[in-house]
Amino acid sequence: MERFSVVVFSCLLCFGLIKVAGTQYTTRPTCTEVGFFEIYDGTCKNYYMCIDNGEGLISVILSCASSAIFDPSQGRCVSKNTTTCEQTSLCSRYGRFPIQDTNCKRYYLCYWSGSAYTMMGNLSCPNTLVFEPTSEKCVSSQKYVCPGTQG
Repeated sequence: MERFSVVVFSCLLCFGLIKVAGTQYTTRPTCTEVGFFEIYDGTCKNYYMCIDNGEGLISVILSCASSAIFDPSQGRCVSKNTTTCEQTSLCSRYGRFPIQDTNCKRYYLCYWSGSAYTMMGNLSCPNTLVFEPTSEKCVSSQKYVCPGTQG
């Protein structure tokens, strides 16, 4: 099934139905699952795809055509006429910030994209690490006790 995803992606790219994003991102998203995920940059055009290349999950940053925006509920680009862009940037400075959940693994990254601060969401700490908001890093659960896991 994973090989099929790579082949389908390659065909869509060849026929110009999708394009690799023109914006240069300083950090590639970390994939925790296969799928399509929005990039919070206020445009609703940029997103990334996580695929299994046979050696692990990799991310590919993509952008919708000029007449389309990315709809995260459908996981694809759709006509601007069929949906509205409801993205607002949560970023006012560079850094990593927690996404509220019960296991403290998820966070988003804000970075300067050349014209504005851009948010890349749906990032997750690997393995048994948790996100520690003060240091803005993934750390051992012995170094940071997640409030959501206290009984």
